[in-house]
Amino acid sequence: MATFVHLTSHRNLPGIRRGGIAFVKRDGWRPDRVYALPVTREFNIAHQWLRELRRMGGGTIAGVYFRMPDDEMVEVSHYNGAPVAMRAAEAVALMLLAEQRDPVMARVADKASRAVQRGRALPSSPEGFQVTISRPIARSEILRFKMLPQVTGWRYMPGANGMTPCGCICCIKGSFGIRKLERRLEADEAAGRTPKFQLFGREEKSFARVERMRARARPGS
Repeated sequence: MATFVHLTSHRNLPGIRRGGIAFVKRDGWRPDRVYALPVTREFNIAHQWLRELRRMGGGTIAGVYFRMPDDEMVEVSHYNGAPVAMRAAEAVALMLLAEQRDPVMARVADKASRAVQRGRALPSSPEGFQVTISRPIARSEILRFKMLPQVTGWRYMPGANGMTPCGCICCIKGSFGIRKLERRLEADEAAGRTPKFQLFGREEKSFARVERMRARARPGS
């Protein structure tokens, strides 16, 4: 039996305790799949999506651990790649092998690989993987629930730590804390300092329209 962990908001735990893990209903997520990762030796790899889920408004993230038959089919993919069908035991073996590689060196190799860049091969780095299961998980298959350290994993994308965040409309516009970053950028520009925060898209009509709407909404406008 292969063991997997499904990360979810603590707000969903009462429903999962009653009826198991249902399909995820969220923009950008497949509505007919359960998302999970194999539980392997590396805690940070198995729970790597935690900080990203928190950034997306998931609140406090908990782990739901469950088992499924080794020969049951699942789909493994990188978050921006095509899924590959394999058995649950093969997915566990894939992650066990991937997490033995150094993530930094593996990301460099993946960027240099045409097959990986064109989606013809799975990345060698263990970061960014996800497993999707095409059925709900029954309550009887769940082993335990666990509250997790809320600083585990990456945000935005694997390897993004240390990179200057982008505040364009296409990236994180509307995310929690973005206005604080925008105010910091405006203060840096007014003081003649080099901003640490990029804000692309100022020349776009949609950005100008949002700024006009924001100005009209201010008191006294």
